[in-house]
Order: sequence, then structure tokens, then C-alpha cells
Amino acid sequence: MRLLTIGDVHGHTHALNALLDELSPTSSDKVVFLGDYVDKGPDVAGTLELLSTLSQEYDWVFLRGNHDQMMLDAYRDASTFAVWECLSGDEPLSSYGPGATEELLRSVPEHHIRFLADRCCDFHETDSFIFVHAGIRAHIAPSAEEVERLQWTVLSSAAAHMSGRTVVCGHSSQASGRIADYGHTICIDTGITKGKYLTCLDLGNYSYTQASPDGRIVKGLLQSRTNKQDG
Repeated sequence: MRLLTIGDVHGHTHALNALLDELSPTSSDKVVFLGDYVDKGPDVAGTLELLSTLSQEYDWVFLRGNHDQMMLDAYRDASTFAVWECLSGDEPLSSYGPGATEELLRSVPEHHIRFLADRCCDFHETDSFIFVHAGIRAHIAPSAEEVERLQWTVLSSAAAHMSGRTVVCGHSSQASGRIADYGHTICIDTGITKGKYLTCLDLGNYSYTQASPDGRIVKGLLQSRTNKQDG
């Protein structure tokens, strides 16, 4: 069984499909998606349709990112729409068809909303890793942490967690397109919205597979981890 984790997708369905085609994960693999499926990208509708389907076929983990939460909040409460609109990028729902964003939000299929609201979760734990969208305070257990902090904490605030486990997150986009490894924290938001990559990291051997917006595949090893293993 592989333990795979995938960073912020942001509506880049083509890159996500390229990753999945390259990796060919199965039901015996555990795949943890770190959230932010919506906003800023070209095909939010396609991404949510694909993930909604995968969530029914596989017992994988789907975290809820801050952009996913903002879209949900705007859908549920019109008074929060302006906040989401300011942070969602240009025409975030254009993949659903023509029209104003506020009108398109009302047309989002119910099963896309259910996926974000009901199938997604705020964190995931294993014996060795804590998976969050953005971050977690060092002295707080995941189950006790505030959801807003799990979704909005920036990488510069990261510190070694009291549990001794490695925190795996997205959210803090790396303009370099490279994984950021702080030792106690690994961030795999590798800048797909900036024209860089969508990343999948295999936490068994620390190999990574990346897809560019046009589906070009790049592979490598997270040297900061493999060098330790070799030593």
C-alpha cells in the first residue's frame, strides 16, 4: 500500500488527471488530498466532478481548504459572498457556464456542494503524519485545533509538533515549484496557479510526481528525506 498526498489543485483538472494517470493509484493505496480544489484555476467544475466521483469509488481522504470553505460559506450565506469573490480569482466559476459569479454559484450541482460540505474533512492523522490544509499549532492536537487555523495558517509559522509527527500541508504556494521541507513540516503546494506544478508525494519513499498545467510530468526524490535515509 502506498501513502500518497496531493497538493492544492485549484481547478487544474488536466494536471490532476495527468498525475492520476501517471501514478495509477488503486483502492489499496491511501491517497490524501490536501484541499483547495476550487478558485483561481480554469476548470473548477471538472475538478469537483472528478473528485466527487473518486470519493464514491475509493476510501481516500479529502481535506477541505480555505478556498473550499469560503465557497461553501458564500453558497450558504449571501453576506459572505463578497469576501470569497475578493479572494477567488477572476471568474472562478466560468467552467460552469456564462454568467455572473453570483448567479453561477446558485447553479453549482448539489453533489459538488455535498462533496465539499460532507465528504471533505479538516485533518487526517496516521502514526507518522498529520495532514492539514494549511498548518497547526505545535502544542495543539489536531482534534482540538481551530478549523480556521487548520485552513489559514501560513508556512512561516510552522514549528515541530508536540506529537513528534511530521505535518504535511499545502496552502502556502511555493513560487519555485519545489516542495518545501522544514523537517517537521512538508509543504507540497508547488504553485500550480503560478504556472508551476501540482505535486503528489509518496510518503513511503519520498518520491514525488508533478504535473504542469498542460500535463507535463516531472519526477524526482525529496533529497532532504532520502539523504537522511541513506545516512
